[in-house]
This record gives sequence, C-alpha cells and structure tokens, in this order.
Amino acid sequence: MPDPIDISVRLREGMPIWPGSDGFRIRQALAIANGDVANVSTVEMDVHCGTHVESPLHFIADGSALDGYSLGTFVGPAHVLHLPDAASIGPRELEALPSGTTRLLLRTRNSDAWASRTAFDDDYVALTPEAAAWIAARRLQLVGIDSLSIQHWQDDGETHRILMRAGVAILEGLDLSAVAGGDYRLTCLPLRLDGAEASPVRAILEALP
Repeated sequence: MPDPIDISVRLREGMPIWPGSDGFRIRQALAIANGDVANVSTVEMDVHCGTHVESPLHFIADGSALDGYSLGTFVGPAHVLHLPDAASIGPRELEALPSGTTRLLLRTRNSDAWASRTAFDDDYVALTPEAAAWIAARRLQLVGIDSLSIQHWQDDGETHRILMRAGVAILEGLDLSAVAGGDYRLTCLPLRLDGAEASPVRAILEALP
C-alpha cells in the first residue's frame, strides 16, 4: 500500500500566520547538553496556525466547541477538487463535485505558494458566501482549503457562519501541492482540547483501494 500523503504544513517559527496572531514558538525547556536528564520542548501557539480545524464557536458566540463533532467527521472518504485557475470559488467552480461527496478538499494556486511563502499574503483563493451556501445545502460534513482562511481577506465572517450553522467542519491551511484531484481517504484528527474553537491537526490522505 502506498504511503499516506502528508497534506499538513510544517509548524515552525517564522511561518506565515494570520495578521495579529500570536504565531508559533518552540523552545527547549530542558536539554541533556545542559546537564538535564532529558530533552523537553515547550510549544506556544495560536490554535489557528498551520493546518487546523475549526468549530462554530470560532465565529458564533454560542456555537459548539470542537468536542461537539464526532471523530468520524474527520476520518473518511474525501474528494480533492483541483481548481488551478480559480481566483475565487463560487458555486460555478463547485459544479464538478461528484454527487455523494461528504468531504471536500479544495486545491488551488494557494498550495503552490507554501514552499516559498514566508509571510501572510492577502491575495489568496477562498470561498464566496454563495459557495458556502452551496456546500451547506448539500450537507457536506467537512470542507477544507489550502489557505489560512476559507473566506476572503477582510470578508465579514459570513462564509464561516454559513458553513458552521449547517454543521460543516472547516479544515484550513492545507498543502495539497503533491495531490492530484480525485478521491481519497482523509484523516485530520484535532487534539482533544477542552472547549476550544479550533485545533491544529496532522492531515493525511490515503489512496482508496
């Protein structure tokens, strides 16, 4: 069986982050080289850094936290829709989605920029509110995209809220540059954070038998 494809971005200091985010930091709390019995690292991060999933609590004041989702939401068949020429994703761009899809991952030109990107760039491909409504109407369990936000820069949050009100889990910060369009098995389990609105994930795709 082929190895899984890692579609997560590497968590590192200096990685692209959303403006105003606390970002990601890792430091060595204990070091054998300093006479300690073991090496121990401490991580400080915004839970929206890198590849992460979000719950309704992120944009809805009384929305449910991540523990409101079943784990099955984050494991199962997924379709990668490759949209290399899209500047924005509306309903028309989604029409090629196969019927019966439950998890949708959107590969755009965003993925090709991860290797060279060193800072946040607000010129990224994202969903319109109309596309979010299209997805919500089809009762998808999860939608993922290869940018730090599923909505356009400086949008008012309605794209998020439409998906969240419909119970659609949101997966952001993917790197799909090594993935062809088609059907896969997705695994993107969030950490078991009590009451959190988001969590980093290690997201992988496996070819279907």
